[in-house]
Amino acid sequence: MSSFSRVIFFPRRWGPTPIATALRPSLLSGLAVSVVSVALAACIDHLPDQDLRILGASPSARLSADILWKDYQGDRKKADGLYFGKPIVVSGVVTASGSNAPTDRYVLFGQTDKFGIRANLLDEQAAAILANIPADKHLTLKCFCEGLNGHVILKSCVKP
Repeated sequence: MSSFSRVIFFPRRWGPTPIATALRPSLLSGLAVSVVSVALAACIDHLPDQDLRILGASPSARLSADILWKDYQGDRKKADGLYFGKPIVVSGVVTASGSNAPTDRYVLFGQTDKFGIRANLLDEQAAAILANIPADKHLTLKCFCEGLNGHVILKSCVKP
């Protein structure tokens, strides 16, 4: 055999460089965190009962309780897209109200015999709001909208 036949040429394999290998765990963990965050955000269907961010939040919409109710009755998905998790200002006639007991701090803008817009009040302002409902029962509140669950649920409601 000639000396030429004993020399075997193996080209360098194409594969990850040492830098890419070092970065791989951090890239994968970053991607995993991103995917999990998006998945969790898509699964959120409840808001906190007492969210102090409402105090400084700028409303994304101003509407009457009647219009909010009609939007949810007409197309729930579209209404959720417009209002869910966003601060809104709602005005309407109060048909019922709770007490100042911790689990009973709400006002209801009734729309049917059984259901309407239930505005759960922020604890810090609940006593003042419940004590000062006007004689004509017309009230305006700024709240986060949680969506339809029998009532249209509004949370962390305060006077705007």
